[in-house]
Amino acid sequence: MPWLIRNHESHDYSRVDTTMRMLAILGLLAAGAAASTPSADFDSLDRNGDGYLSRIEITAVPDIARRFAQFDSDKDRRLSRAEYAVARAEDEKRALHDAALTARVKEALNAARGMPTTAISVETFQGEVQLTGFVPAPDLASRAGRITAGVSGVRMVHNNLVVRQK
Repeated sequence: MPWLIRNHESHDYSRVDTTMRMLAILGLLAAGAAASTPSADFDSLDRNGDGYLSRIEITAVPDIARRFAQFDSDKDRRLSRAEYAVARAEDEKRALHDAALTARVKEALNAARGMPTTAISVETFQGEVQLTGFVPAPDLASRAGRITAGVSGVRMVHNNLVVRQK
């Protein structure tokens, strides 16, 4: 059964089948990623075989490497198997949250009249949304930023839309 969302301006209903399908696929992908064993991952990353991951070894996983200090709970400048498992779980949870937020932003932009959504790219990391692409008028760029900022869960908008006259 398709989900329907009411557009307040035109009082009509539009299908959001694609958004729901995308969220379902993301959920399945996350479940598959969670099913892979963190231990095998850890062993392949632990190049020197000491049972810990250094900052250099963890660079193979950029999202965890960015927040290395946050995951190093005992502050010994290395990640144990337990710390790595927590880091992976939190990273997968963040990725799912960001994917859902990206879908909500795209849906909000699609619902806006006159918005060239095919020319706008939306990327999200930790609740910060980056808009990139080209729009034909300056007011569309600022409007896209305002629409994005109004979506629940968006912490910050980086509006990098470029105005390109036709």
